[in-house]
Amino acid sequence: MRRRTAIKIVALGALGFSGELPLTAWSAQTYQLRFFTAEENAMLEQLMDMVIPADAHSPGARAAQVSLFADLMVATSGEDIRKRWRDGLKLMREEAARSSLVEALAKASAHEEHPTTNLEHFFAALKRMTVNGYYTSEIGIHQELEYQGNTYLLQFPGCAPPAKTAS
Repeated sequence: MRRRTAIKIVALGALGFSGELPLTAWSAQTYQLRFFTAEENAMLEQLMDMVIPADAHSPGARAAQVSLFADLMVATSGEDIRKRWRDGLKLMREEAARSSLVEALAKASAHEEHPTTNLEHFFAALKRMTVNGYYTSEIGIHQELEYQGNTYLLQFPGCAPPAKTAS
């Protein structure tokens, strides 16, 4: 089993995945939205980029195209998951209409540890999806985490045995 396949399986389990997903590689360049509308995807892209913004070290969720990952995960999930995402985005849009998307996200994340409202529960799902999508993306793995796997090392610095002391 390939490492990325294993990561997808673990991520799907964490997301409560219940549909079928071909575990072959997919390309964001050729991906077509399967669940979210273009308007929903644009808002999701903004929200996810607020959760993991670009910084001096690496690009954010928008550059990693995490909203497309979310679309694929939700599109291949059961009806209950799809309904929760559609309803959650609607709640977020309604809250943003009263103030702004930034303020709506702040309100949704206010009780992150113990969500009680539907908006707060949606934020928890949004954050999980963003983190899972980002850290399984090329940008998240190689630029943010600086993964150096699949390389041959001649030595392992820092793994030397401790120096012997005189007794």
